[in-house]
Amino acid sequence: MPAPSPSPPASLAVPATVLLLSLLVATTSVANFTCAAPPGTSCQSAIGYRVRNATTYGALASRFNTTTLAGLLGANNLPPTTPPSSRVPANATVRIPFRCGQSDQLPIYTVQPEDGLDAIARNVFDAFVTYQEIATANKIPDVNKINVGQELWIPLPCSCDQVDNADVMHFAHIVAGGENTSGIAATFGVTESTLLKINNIADPKSLLKDQILDVPLPVCSSSISTTSADHDLRVPNGTYALTAQDCIKCSCSSNTFQLNCTAVQGKKECPAVPSCSGGLKLGETSGSGCGATMCSYSGYSNGSSLSIQTTTVSNQTTKSCENSAGSDGSRFAGSMWRVSAISFHMVLIMICFL
Repeated sequence: MPAPSPSPPASLAVPATVLLLSLLVATTSVANFTCAAPPGTSCQSAIGYRVRNATTYGALASRFNTTTLAGLLGANNLPPTTPPSSRVPANATVRIPFRCGQSDQLPIYTVQPEDGLDAIARNVFDAFVTYQEIATANKIPDVNKINVGQELWIPLPCSCDQVDNADVMHFAHIVAGGENTSGIAATFGVTESTLLKINNIADPKSLLKDQILDVPLPVCSSSISTTSADHDLRVPNGTYALTAQDCIKCSCSSNTFQLNCTAVQGKKECPAVPSCSGGLKLGETSGSGCGATMCSYSGYSNGSSLSIQTTTVSNQTTKSCENSAGSDGSRFAGSMWRVSAISFHMVLIMICFL
């Protein structure tokens, strides 16, 4: 793909060549992200932002203004104590989390001198959006005219749709040179067939460099109540998130895919976390195998004061535990099928000897 052409200053016309290049980019950007979730749905999404020039995590958090520094560190599985001045080298890819929904209009970008919509889309936000999408989102009638100091909502690609009847975190990934769909699927822990289906890719060989893919990241199951403010918390494998006003840390591992939450230590403003039945503390487990129970985080309320809830849940870390009742029935049905099949074959043998 040709190198992006420089964009004109704010309020000046965009050259036809730049417009043409932008149209070409638009065909491979966010077209595959669908939003069929009910109106009012909101969820967590993320993009894999490629850093052009060396910067810091604090600067990235300020640029996107979609999350706190703690949220950015958790999305990249960095220690919570990482200072904002920590360097991010050029060409690194950083996962930027943000809220996805009709009412979640972030990030907001303030137009700078010499900016143009195309330059903002390409150079600042790595072509995750096109200048047409920015113009439409901000009701800009003339894409050639924007003003210095004007605030623009940048509609990053996202979705809250389930995939195969399961909640996921939709992650926007830019295809690098030499990547293929099987490798991308393996990297993010999804099946290649799901990746192809959700992105409407009929031929894996048609994958293009710089194409933006919707990668549905599996998230850990949780026991958070639907009435809790964080009921839609989606934490993918290898990351963590702070919730309940940063008093609870919830992490996700592919070893269990069950959300593991613990109390954040050393914060005086955080209330005491109640124990579960049997005296289990949050994050502790009793027993082993499918009979194990765990004290899990179930949400928080923020009335006159912050209150954190917990609940006891049974082992749901493996499919065999989730479907233990059904598996007995399956084994019984399988045995009956084998008996029937053997009987049928014996009848055939007897008929042959008659």
